[in-house]
Amino acid sequence: MHIIKLVIVILILLSLGNHVSLYSQCNNTYILNITSPSAFIFNIEGENVNISILRICNNSCQKLIYMNYTKNNLTSGLLLIQGKYKVVVKSASQFNFHYYIIKLKCIQKALCPSFLFSTNESVLIPIPDLETPEALKAFVVSNVSLSFEIIQCNKIIKEYENTTIVFSKDSYVYFKNPKNIFIKICVYKDSLFYLSYKVIPCFINPYLKLSSLSSEGIASYGILNETKATKPYLIKTTSILGKFNISCILAYNYSQNLVPPCSASLQLNVVLKTCRQVYWLQNVLEFLTLKHEFKLADGILNITCIDSTLSNSSITSPNGYVTIVNQSGKIEYYYGNYYCQPELKYCLPLCGYLVTNVSLEKCGILISFAVIFVKNGSSMCYKEIVYDNVLIHGKFKFAYILVCGKHYTPIGSYYDAELVFGGGGNGEITKFCKLNATLWLFYLKNNTYVTFPNYFTFGEDTAEKVVNIAVNFCKYYAKLTTGKENFRCYRACSYSIDPFHYHNIPSSRNSSTKSITVITISSHVSNPNYYTYEILIPIALILSFILYYLLFRKNDSGS
Repeated sequence: MHIIKLVIVILILLSLGNHVSLYSQCNNTYILNITSPSAFIFNIEGENVNISILRICNNSCQKLIYMNYTKNNLTSGLLLIQGKYKVVVKSASQFNFHYYIIKLKCIQKALCPSFLFSTNESVLIPIPDLETPEALKAFVVSNVSLSFEIIQCNKIIKEYENTTIVFSKDSYVYFKNPKNIFIKICVYKDSLFYLSYKVIPCFINPYLKLSSLSSEGIASYGILNETKATKPYLIKTTSILGKFNISCILAYNYSQNLVPPCSASLQLNVVLKTCRQVYWLQNVLEFLTLKHEFKLADGILNITCIDSTLSNSSITSPNGYVTIVNQSGKIEYYYGNYYCQPELKYCLPLCGYLVTNVSLEKCGILISFAVIFVKNGSSMCYKEIVYDNVLIHGKFKFAYILVCGKHYTPIGSYYDAELVFGGGGNGEITKFCKLNATLWLFYLKNNTYVTFPNYFTFGEDTAEKVVNIAVNFCKYYAKLTTGKENFRCYRACSYSIDPFHYHNIPSSRNSSTKSITVITISSHVSNPNYYTYEILIPIALILSFILYYLLFRKNDSGS
């Protein structure tokens, strides 16, 4: 009998607690400390919910900066600058409330830039025309209401009015003919807003930046030009090999003073992809064609974004260091083997291989630059020179050389591999008076060097250019002579080589990983019943025993 009485008391107290919770626990307050411009994004699941955001000033006064009322679910956001804020969420019924704070970063990437604007005028931003089908998506967040438009040829394609946030999934637009595209932001008063947009090509266009001047030879851009359609392809490898056979070479530059006038270069250029970074790797024979001399030089550039840097602590080698180069008015950080650039004499014909290898090590990524000579003049020889081993420090999940025709690099260049002739250095443009050479380009696949599916006759990833070179393609190699330039693409026959088992290198553990960086995530579920029960259950139990004692035990003792 006593147990039944105790249960009745507990149920009465819990029902009273639940009644109180429905009317007193539907007002939630959050304090935010923002250290840099951030996007405050929130999601409300429930009906008749009111949200207010107040900025707490130094004198403890509060200024209302945002207020909204939703009859149904709501997902929205606001740009918050540095300071302290109070968020108040009210409702007479049950609701769920989640919020995220994302620090906003301005990143300089060619096709995916981010900007932070402070303006009281409309802003019109032109979108790059890649001359291939492309898609566009954008993310906008502001501290005041604005209008967002995507415009093509003076026609509004997509529009959002009187909003503080536009999510990228809502702004996605596909353009079959991407010409004259703009993003327009219209503000109604002094505004601070953040814009990040991304241009997504269906495939790259190797001819996009091509002019009458280029480096020439043999290159793979990861793109197949079929009769009816253009198809991109992707190749991951740990080694690229460029084979050369030069029987005649003479270059002369009459106008520039960047390098000796008779200089020219043969360059093996590739792109290294890691989980977080992208690097451009250059393996070079620098010729002094009048003196029959050349030196071995390499270069590494961080192309993760337009303003990426390198330092002598992030990349090391006993043979080189990082230096600052002014490239057409733009400051760039290059690693090069400046301490030790082997200089050699050569005779014609000169035959051999340029090889660039990458491997994933415990302490970082090891990059090896090498050259193999198999013929120097009339005599056969075999001379292997690994002239630089460079270590990029850090912990990496994967590292490989990438050839991909679907995407551009973050700076707008290509994920390509190329073995090309160019000027002697420092962006020189040189003229070839004499040239007779054959070039091959291979990548490592299953311990064998094989051809790419197709080749182009020009390279676009180096500043050094040439004139007076004609390229003719035959099955799987390129024949270079003096003559008029011809920029073309050729399908390659399948062919493989094994250059004296040189490719005995560790393979990188290629893995397909999708990395997501979450800067700050906070969430809160507002459920009055849940929080009331969590707090009141132990209180109810204590009060139950007290009431039980007062009501029943006393009566029992009295009787």
